[in-house]
Amino acid sequence: MRLAILDGFRGFFLLFMMIAHANAYLDAPLGRVNHHYFGWVEDAQGFVFISGLVVALVYARRLLRKGEAAMREGIGARIRKIYTYHAALILVFLAWALLLPLVGIEAEILAQQAEEPFLFTLASLFLVTGTLHMGILPMYIFFMIATPAVLVMFNTGRAPVVLAGSVLLWLLAQTGWPDLMQLPLEAAAAEAGHPFNLGIYFNIFGWQVLFVSGLWIGWLTATGRLDFARLKTPAMAQVFWIALAAFLVLGVFDVMAYTGWGDDGWRQMAYAAIDRGNLHILYVLAFAVDLYLVAWLVVAGPGSEWRGLSLAGRLIGWLFTREALVRLGQHSLQIFVAHVVIVYAMSIWAQGRDEPLAPMAANLALLASIGPLYAVAWLHERVKTRRALAAAARPTAG
Repeated sequence: MRLAILDGFRGFFLLFMMIAHANAYLDAPLGRVNHHYFGWVEDAQGFVFISGLVVALVYARRLLRKGEAAMREGIGARIRKIYTYHAALILVFLAWALLLPLVGIEAEILAQQAEEPFLFTLASLFLVTGTLHMGILPMYIFFMIATPAVLVMFNTGRAPVVLAGSVLLWLLAQTGWPDLMQLPLEAAAAEAGHPFNLGIYFNIFGWQVLFVSGLWIGWLTATGRLDFARLKTPAMAQVFWIALAAFLVLGVFDVMAYTGWGDDGWRQMAYAAIDRGNLHILYVLAFAVDLYLVAWLVVAGPGSEWRGLSLAGRLIGWLFTREALVRLGQHSLQIFVAHVVIVYAMSIWAQGRDEPLAPMAANLALLASIGPLYAVAWLHERVKTRRALAAAARPTAG
């Protein structure tokens, strides 16, 4: 059984991912009103964590009820589906890169496909490079490939080994060594007359810590070992206030760095040190803080003696179970792919404009960009329903 609130959170992350990426080309005033500007937590972190949590909830139960082979078969089918969408995106953008110049359009976002169509496409299909905004798909595939082994280790009591290994891999990412390993390969390709960038914009050694954390919490939940009622104890309420203070401090620091409080040199130094691609410690701490705050508000908030916290807890529970968010989360793969296509089309359109849009027009365009996401969700739901009906109508053997 699906948990609507998890789909709601995933839908929320997808919705604001669309807004943030579209607003990079629209610069709409409405697009600046979102959580990206306060606290170092963005939609990608939440999406990766929730994905790990949901994967564990689904496939840990399959492992426990049907065995390892059934679990591996289910995950394998999911990997194939994700890769099919990923490959389709790559081929669509390759076609755009080759055909658009024929009508006088040079798409900057597709420059590498246009300059090295064969090698760049081949490398993208092998998950070692990609264009902007597509990195989550190959990263997710790598994580899913590792998931069966992780769940088996959880099931055999080796969770400490997995968690320690996850931390060590994250530490490896912070050294920058995985990024440096790309440089000789890029240099060799350039020397051979085929320059292109390797990498998917995310260091999987760093970002896996979010997915593995989601797997671990999902595993504990699926096996009944995680008692959320403990969040209602007075001690956990004290932790909430500490986390809230940390959230405010991190938020102010984010605003200082982003909006230009203080010297420009200081801001540049901060952003150079705080590497999102490697998932710098600040992003990990900020996500842990936000995760605890939200979990406490959802579980313990409604019963709090503080009226503001009680209202906030009920509001979060209500908001993230709304159909508008849940529907997007239920079709997360299709919505993510649709958002990438829309953002690429918007990038090409914005590139051809001589002047930026007026604020009102930019706001309307931003709101209009959300509509196709719901059209895709509706269409995919109809396809699933038709397939289910067709399967039910087939005569069974014997």
